[in-house]
Amino acid sequence: MDLNLLKTFDVVMNTRSVNEAAVNLGISAPAVSHTLNRLREQYQDPLFIRQGRGIVPTNFAIELHAEIQEPLKRLLNGSKSRQAFDPATSQRTFRISSHKDLDLMVVPPLIKYRDELAPNVNFKADIEHLNEKDRQTDLRMRKVDLILATVPLEEHGYHNKLLFEQQLVVVCRKGHPRIKDSITQEQFFAEQHLLWKTQRMDNYIMDSLVLDKLPQRKEAYATGSTCNSIMMAAQMDWLCVTGVWHAKMMSKMLPLTILPLPFESHLLPVYMTWHNSQQSDTGHQWLKQVFEEVTKDLTSLYL
Repeated sequence: MDLNLLKTFDVVMNTRSVNEAAVNLGISAPAVSHTLNRLREQYQDPLFIRQGRGIVPTNFAIELHAEIQEPLKRLLNGSKSRQAFDPATSQRTFRISSHKDLDLMVVPPLIKYRDELAPNVNFKADIEHLNEKDRQTDLRMRKVDLILATVPLEEHGYHNKLLFEQQLVVVCRKGHPRIKDSITQEQFFAEQHLLWKTQRMDNYIMDSLVLDKLPQRKEAYATGSTCNSIMMAAQMDWLCVTGVWHAKMMSKMLPLTILPLPFESHLLPVYMTWHNSQQSDTGHQWLKQVFEEVTKDLTSLYL
């Protein structure tokens, strides 16, 4: 079978639109319809049925798409990887799975780099993963090109590289009635805390990095965003533990006091992870080099 038939079918499945698929593929809508007709004859199934102003896939089309998706992407990406990737002219789209707190750090310098050296390349950083299984599946299926996370994927077939590390710090509002220019461990655990709910190694970020077992903090509020935590700390007599980059960035806009942790802690690492099937892809090799370049100033951030 002509590989382009399945490629067109894949785009129509993803867009649920003949016209949008035509735009994405750079061909005419009648050409897309002609391709679908050839596939209908091949499989003896209508594949798509009109519903309102759009189209919906048949059960057979859904099953077929699930079967061909991974091998099709391997074939298409394998073909692309044999060609020299030219960032100056490429129109390729790279999908990044990250976390909103990490996006704030890496997306602005990434886009600045893109605008200067690869103006037609697109980046989408719109996927978050809450568990390991989904991360592994999306990398293996090439639904995403790179994962940015605070823990590496240790399963066979995945590669990890440490991008940068940053120090954890304590943040409170200026004018806090008890915390001034320093904080002791006793003071730290006597206060109410905003907990950065994002977990690392089945634990809160801070608890996964401390060297010794510590008393439990008094929880005032828990949030999945460190920026939300910092903004609340600027308004309440609560403490929060966050990365030094976010603390310094938010302190430009908010009246904050930033202090070192009153106990020993490892640095918070950020890794990029990819699947072994991407190793020979020259575009993917460029992508990893770009991330190393745009994050080099984030390495080992300290007060």
